[in-house]
Amino acid sequence: MKTILLKVEYDGSDFYGFQKQTGRESTNPTVQGKIEAALDRILGRHFDTKGSGRTDSGVHAIGQMVSVKLDDDFDFRIPPGGLQILLNNKLAPEILIKKVEIIEGDFHALGLSKVKTYAYIVKYGERDSFSARYSWQVLKEIDFEKLKELIGMLRGEVFCAPFCSGDIDESNLGLYYKNIFFFRFYRLRRHSAIVFIIKARGFLYKMVRRLVGFLIDYSTGRFDIDTAKKVIADHNMRSIYVTAPASGLYLYKVKY
Repeated sequence: MKTILLKVEYDGSDFYGFQKQTGRESTNPTVQGKIEAALDRILGRHFDTKGSGRTDSGVHAIGQMVSVKLDDDFDFRIPPGGLQILLNNKLAPEILIKKVEIIEGDFHALGLSKVKTYAYIVKYGERDSFSARYSWQVLKEIDFEKLKELIGMLRGEVFCAPFCSGDIDESNLGLYYKNIFFFRFYRLRRHSAIVFIIKARGFLYKMVRRLVGFLIDYSTGRFDIDTAKKVIADHNMRSIYVTAPASGLYLYKVKY
């Protein structure tokens, strides 16, 4: 048995997320659907793919990992570099295969991941026409000391129910604790930009976008530190801050 492992970069602006939507690909194209269609044409047989993360509509990736488990009876002889060229020739320019590995045995891109790193880009200052697809343009003045103060409270073992979308399972709140190994921001003054980097083993639905929205709302004066602390402790206060848009989010790296 062999598994193909792809490292994929994509501009998610015009895709309906990474995960394929069976029967709807013609109207709601996805990154996974495009990759599988290209593989079908190259290999002459359909194989399901597994992604390391289910990025939403409009979210981008620099290091999405995709595994393709081949059947035991499939005679696969294409070298990694050749498969990379073939795939990139068949895929739209918005999707780029950056690396191809051939692994002996089974490998699951999601199940075996140990740490995922996401990046989120915020642009501040004057608005421009080119950043909307790839960042969140914040026009309010940002207090960077406040930003530094609050982000320090969101590292380590964090109760993340206040920072996810969807219904909360009140009977099993333990599921919502996540170990955030790393969470920092970098101010790029020359580019009037902030880059947030966050690392954890797993993330809840829209967790990164909600964390960034929470931080920006606090740093622009929407609420005070006492209110921020209440939000961190109480998932019923999720409506007090905005969810950052998908356009600024990037799946940056997956570690195995």
